[in-house]
Amino acid sequence: MDDGRASNEAGGGVEHAQALEELKLAGVGWATDQQRSLRVPLPDASHWLRVKFWGKKSLVAFRYGKDHHAVVGGFIVHVPDETVQGACSETLEKWAKPWIEVFEVDVAHDPPAAIEWRGKIVDVDSLVAQTATLGMRDQYAGVYAVYPAWPGACLVFGMAVPARGELARARAVRDRFATEVLPKLQLLTTIEPKESY
Repeated sequence: MDDGRASNEAGGGVEHAQALEELKLAGVGWATDQQRSLRVPLPDASHWLRVKFWGKKSLVAFRYGKDHHAVVGGFIVHVPDETVQGACSETLEKWAKPWIEVFEVDVAHDPPAAIEWRGKIVDVDSLVAQTATLGMRDQYAGVYAVYPAWPGACLVFGMAVPARGELARARAVRDRFATEVLPKLQLLTTIEPKESY
């Protein structure tokens, strides 16, 4: 587990490997966003800290340990009709494409998957991203789903794990989130939350 000290370049090593093992095996508990609009099951729930993302307001965001061994987050995208199959995913892809190009991220997608959520089929995208900028070169295992959550609004919820030399462990954590977290996400409101942070 994280030693609680501030991050110093967020290196890999034994501490990161131990944190990923904990995320693979720990029991699952619940966390909520500040507005109590969303309930999220998280492995080792007491060691996640609520945070804000730089550059994109989010409904909810957490990091695991001070060295950001993993991050989870959710934000809202708007669509004319959230009930149209693929509308939520297409809107997210249009939003994400310029960001992926600007930050020179190479993305390798796993085969497509889907989950049943509240009687609907939701697409799940598991991937490995490789950053290619001068300042940062690392791999990240990630997974996300785009939920038709509220009238005219979709919830994008996902997680990312920096590999730091532990890509197999990072993928295992990602895969646990795909099967144990994303299908169990709970909405606590019937209308879109008013605030993002």
